[in-house]
Amino acid sequence: MNNQITVNIICNAFNHGPYIRDALESFVSQQTTFPFDVLVHDDASTDNTADIIREYEAKYPDIIKPIYQTKNQYQQGIGVNKTFQRPRVNAKYVALCEGDDYWTDPLKLQKQVDFMENHPEYSMCACSVLWLNMRTGKSQKLCHTDIDRDISMEEIILEEKGRIFQYATILTKSECFVDMPEWAVGFGVGDTPLIMNAALHGKVRMLADVMAVYRNQTAGSWTARISANREAKVKAFNKLVSGFSAFNKATEYKYDDIVSIRLRRQKYKIAIAKQDLKTMLSKELREEFRAKDLPHRFSDLLQCMAPKLQAAIMKRIK
Repeated sequence: MNNQITVNIICNAFNHGPYIRDALESFVSQQTTFPFDVLVHDDASTDNTADIIREYEAKYPDIIKPIYQTKNQYQQGIGVNKTFQRPRVNAKYVALCEGDDYWTDPLKLQKQVDFMENHPEYSMCACSVLWLNMRTGKSQKLCHTDIDRDISMEEIILEEKGRIFQYATILTKSECFVDMPEWAVGFGVGDTPLIMNAALHGKVRMLADVMAVYRNQTAGSWTARISANREAKVKAFNKLVSGFSAFNKATEYKYDDIVSIRLRRQKYKIAIAKQDLKTMLSKELREEFRAKDLPHRFSDLLQCMAPKLQAAIMKRIK
């Protein structure tokens, strides 16, 4: 075995005290024929997250490579990956996992690197994942495939059946993570432009093996903040519109047909989030409304006209 690091695991954490041990343990338990390390970034957590990281740093000093912030960078508008993580990357591949998620297969990295080494035309390899709802305690297999297969740019952009990839499943060539283009800035999230950037640089593969758990709706998470705040949701959706528009221009409208569809769908979601019935049923967005079945049309109308009633009905149905 040589000493050159093959995989940098990028793990960003903030107040992940109840979860970070699972993440770190799943990293150090990886069984590989190559060296890897974990580039951990603690963004000035106010709980015991940093203490747990220090524990693992002391036990695995050659693997756990942390940064401990004394002042929260995210709240200052500083991009953690751009400012602190990307400059540290020194491996051929980058694997991603936030501090509140974890891996379940000790061979995850080995399987993904083996595939990438045997297929150099690929820029990214992900896997299926189990979603754990932290509010209900129930889990289900989402962001998955039943067979190993390639994922097209059309699937990545349109997400016809919902989100395709989950952040904790991704392994990509390091340049796809480090050299992010200007159009990626407008998205407001990191995973979507990263996956699209990888798809521009090569093929993208998804493995059927379920090798990670994504904790959905953890307290303080991006998902929880967005779902609970209408203004935050509108802001996030507007950023996606900005990001996809910038991508469309930067790629000289190569994917304009599918980007236009995604933009229309995002604008439809914005109209619902803003309770703007007139815009939702406008000529531009009417096609989205008509494409839905009757129960979903009824739900969308209720979200615009009586959101509390819609939420109560959905809660009862679930």
